Amino acid sequence: MIKSALTQLFFILVCSPIFAQQTKAGFDIEGRVYEQNAQGVLMALPGAHIFCVEEQRGTISDTIGAFFLRTSSNKPISLIASFVGYESDTIEVKSADDVKMVLQVKTLLEVQLLDRRKSNAKSLLQVNNVEWISTEELHKGACCNLSESFETNPSVDVSFTDALTGAKQIQMLGLDGVYAQVLFENKPFLRGLSASYGLSFLPGTWIESIQVSKGTGSVVNGFESLSGQVNFELYKPQKSPKLLWNSYLNNMGLLENNFVVSPFLEGNWQTVLLGHYSYLGELVDNNQDRFVEDPKTNQLNLLNRWSYVGLKNRHITFGLRYLSEEKLGGQLGTVTVNPDRPDVNPYEIKLQTEQVEFHSKTAFIFDKPETSLGIIGTLRRHHQNTNFGYSHYNGEQQSAYLNLIYQSNLGDDSKVYKVGASYYGDHFKEQLQLNQPIESVFVRKDRTAGVFGEFQYKLGALFCGTLGARVDHSKEFGVWYSPRLHLRYNPIENGVLRASVGKAYRQANVFAENSSYFYSSRRLEMPDAGLAAEEAWNYGVNLTYNTYFYGKETTLNIDFYQTDFNEQVVVDLEESSRIKMYNLKGRSSSKSLQLDASIEPYAGWELKYAHKWNETKTTFASGVGYKAVPFTPKYRSMAQVSYAAWQNKWSVNVTVQNIGPSRVPADNTENHEKASYWSPKFQLISAQYTKRFKKVDWYLGVENLLNYLQKNSIRNFQEPYSEGFDAAMIWGPTHSRKLYTGIRLLIND
Repeated sequence: MIKSALTQLFFILVCSPIFAQQTKAGFDIEGRVYEQNAQGVLMALPGAHIFCVEEQRGTISDTIGAFFLRTSSNKPISLIASFVGYESDTIEVKSADDVKMVLQVKTLLEVQLLDRRKSNAKSLLQVNNVEWISTEELHKGACCNLSESFETNPSVDVSFTDALTGAKQIQMLGLDGVYAQVLFENKPFLRGLSASYGLSFLPGTWIESIQVSKGTGSVVNGFESLSGQVNFELYKPQKSPKLLWNSYLNNMGLLENNFVVSPFLEGNWQTVLLGHYSYLGELVDNNQDRFVEDPKTNQLNLLNRWSYVGLKNRHITFGLRYLSEEKLGGQLGTVTVNPDRPDVNPYEIKLQTEQVEFHSKTAFIFDKPETSLGIIGTLRRHHQNTNFGYSHYNGEQQSAYLNLIYQSNLGDDSKVYKVGASYYGDHFKEQLQLNQPIESVFVRKDRTAGVFGEFQYKLGALFCGTLGARVDHSKEFGVWYSPRLHLRYNPIENGVLRASVGKAYRQANVFAENSSYFYSSRRLEMPDAGLAAEEAWNYGVNLTYNTYFYGKETTLNIDFYQTDFNEQVVVDLEESSRIKMYNLKGRSSSKSLQLDASIEPYAGWELKYAHKWNETKTTFASGVGYKAVPFTPKYRSMAQVSYAAWQNKWSVNVTVQNIGPSRVPADNTENHEKASYWSPKFQLISAQYTKRFKKVDWYLGVENLLNYLQKNSIRNFQEPYSEGFDAAMIWGPTHSRKLYTGIRLLIND
């Protein structure tokens, strides 16, 4: 199947230059659309309509506000840029020079909504393969935290890590989420101890937008990013509602309250306060195995952001975030204390997390076009205590991050370069006691400093290439060299071909990233010589085409990515009694092919479909050889239907996912070894209805409509302290059908 699809893709790549030769006489227009806020700051405006009066056709600005039009005449033309709630902008274009269009917010007391912004979009002018996800897309689901923000996105897969904590993980390009670089406004977010549970530490209602980039990312953001980048933008002081309130309740008893408040301040200072509180006090056992699927939860999350806009050529933003979370779950029953008979005591799960973070960004804007200096920094302290049965894993991490970026051009904006330096500093202290009376203490200090450079060259709107490299020195692993190349070619109007290749490194945090496997009777085995840093090459091609099918806007997308590891930390679960971690001894690679399309057939309707094939294999030293990596589905498809009524008074969307089989490691619950097997395929359906009033939205939804549950999600649950107990062999849903409702209050004036 993959070979057939690749053959078709190769034909497209070969034939596209032929199509490019058929362009009529005229000139190409490349430009950007911006919105201007009350403080005069210009920000990119995705989803704006750009219409050519003379040729009676148009296009839509992409994720960075950029657009491209190919004209058939050498005469001056008129362009009109428009967006709901903004004053239109009309300009005359005489040549292929870059065009800048600025839209002002309408001063009307009430704007009648006749159109809606696209909920997600793919850029045609960015060099990287980037998909932009807006708040409109996030509102199609409950979106209680970052992990649930991808429930309607085919590029990022979401699954449970275990049957006890309710924690979720993401996958990209057939690889675990640890290989994707998760960033908070281009600052590291999920690193170290936060890798396992950090996706639940960010409320979905705080998110303004998400950018998903496949393949190796820019060298500017670091040496990691083996499979892609996920960068999320939160509400900022200069661009946030006066008040946003969201309350959520589901049938399991989970109650969440979220708010975004931007008080009016006189002078040059602006601020926004973001808050979140969630509480779950019910103990729910859906499958009657006497184990709680969702633990009791109590989470408080606060973020205060500030910005200073009084300086002419300087922008300063900073913020302070605090998180406190407690989870309590495990086996149902009365807790007793009997060290002599541990088998009679319920198997309890208790997690306590506290996180404090300070972040800042200072930008110096120079008079020369495209010239600036940025200083980005983060300080974080993360403390975590995890108790499970008579074992525990406790950790503390203190982190510092600094990135200096200087950007300028060589004469004009067709030749732009970036240079800079970065520093990562981490101090870890981890305590692990796993099914044995001896506690191991691990203390390490990671220090990595690097320099980087990147050069981008644009040949009009037809071609753009970015060549970058960085050199990093790790105190523990020595020198890392990371070259990366991204190419973009527009052979036809509204069509783009991309290719990328790059190398990336990462240091595995083996305990934190694999803590879900500790919820078992397995013994941990690691090499005495230590574990090497992970190293991989990523290759990718992408074709994106925007067209009109029977007069309706349609987007088609095809991409293929392959990741080849030179070094990898292999987590071997092939022997049911042990967790073996060792350095790769053979091959390890991942191939991912995705086809997706979207169309708006009628006013208010939007249809999406995507299908993805994965082939992820690793050489396991425990005798099974070069086999499929466990818990990675062979394929996954997604179909979504959305409808928004006239003037957007109400909307409904339905999402159907088909998840293919994945390989499951060996089992010995019947006191004998059972070979690994493939899980059954299954289907997940979610739906949501939203009713909109003047300032309030009311929504009602369901997840896992068919109530599909993985059978025997906990191996040997009858005897949690005996050999064979395992709560981490998860390939399917562990939560039953979920009904939820909520309200959103939005005040902008």
